[in-house]
Amino acid sequence: MRRNSQPYRLLKYLAIGTGVLTLSLIAPVSGAILVKSFIRHYFRKKRFDRYRFLNDLKNLQKRELISYREENNGIVKITITKNGREKMLKYQIDEMKIKKPAQWDKQWRLIMFDIPHYKKKARDAFREKLRSLEFYPIQKSVFITPYPCENEIDFIASIFDIRKEILILYVSRFEGEEKLKNYFKIH
Repeated sequence: MRRNSQPYRLLKYLAIGTGVLTLSLIAPVSGAILVKSFIRHYFRKKRFDRYRFLNDLKNLQKRELISYREENNGIVKITITKNGREKMLKYQIDEMKIKKPAQWDKQWRLIMFDIPHYKKKARDAFREKLRSLEFYPIQKSVFITPYPCENEIDFIASIFDIRKEILILYVSRFEGEEKLKNYFKIH
C-alpha cells in the first residue's frame, strides 16, 4: 500500500478515529460533515464517487485491514481490524522522528536493552530503528542520544512487545562526551 494513496488514507482516518465508521451512501454529505478530510477525496465534480470508495474498501477488506458491510438501506459500516491497526502502527513508526529541542537540557539518554534470543527479530528491528532515529551506538545493545525520546522508545517497544527488556538511564556527564557533543552538534 503506497503512502497517500486512497486506501492508505482510508485506513489512516479509521485508525485515527475510533476504528468504526458508519456512512450513509444515500446522503453522503452528512457523512462528509463528520469526516470531511476523509470523504473529500471521494468527491468528483461535487458528486460522491461511490464506486471508487467501495472499490477501495474492497481492496482493504481483501488485505484483511478492515471489515465493511453495506446494508440494504445504503449505510456502510466500516471497522478497522487488528491487522489494520498494526499496519497503521508500522506506518507511524516508519515516519517517526526525534524532536530536537532548541535548547539542550544537558541530559543524555542512555538506552540499554537485553532482549532474549527468541525475540531476535524484534531486537534487530529495535536496533535498526534506533539507528534510523540517529541514536549513537556505543555497543550492540547500548545507544545514546541527548534528546528527549521516552515516548518514542515506549511506542517502539510496545509495537515489538519488548518494553520490559529496555532500560533508559539519564546521564549528566561521562568520559568522552565531547566526541558525542560534536556528533550531535550540541554544546
